[in-house]
Amino acid sequence: MTTGRRWLAAVVLAAVAVVSCGDKPRDDARDSLVKQLQDGGLDHTTAECVVDAFFEGKTDAELKGFFDRPQLTPEEAAEFAALGERCQSQS
Repeated sequence: MTTGRRWLAAVVLAAVAVVSCGDKPRDDARDSLVKQLQDGGLDHTTAECVVDAFFEGKTDAELKGFFDRPQLTPEEAAEFAALGERCQSQS
């Protein structure tokens, strides 16, 4: 795993710990995760790209499960790393 991937995974882990979908609207959860990624060092455009792509096609129940877990699954870590690389190359 490259340093960039490890960094992105660490930022996402921090975001998961802070953000909770609970009964908040989906948009609030999205905006909060974008802000967490920005606080972790991603520029706004890249953070929005990563979060939009991650949320795409996921149900509210799937997102709640994501936010309820204390850490990323290996599949989520791989997905975030790939999205981070894709989004950074588009910026």
